[in-house]
Amino acid sequence: MSGALDRVIEALAGMSEDEVTAALSAAGVSVPRPSAPSAPFRTPLPGSEASLHIVSEVERV
Repeated sequence: MSGALDRVIEALAGMSEDEVTAALSAAGVSVPRPSAPSAPFRTPLPGSEASLHIVSEVERV
């Protein structure tokens, strides 16, 4: 299989991204992969002034 994969890589090496996409679509690859993973959304942490009002209790059972 690595020989076949090497030939595919060589064939696609000189192509633009649009040409590669068109070639893969013609070969039956229908789901494009995202170019870069998106950053996860994060809730901002409260500032240091908010920590004065936080009370936490832990009870071991």
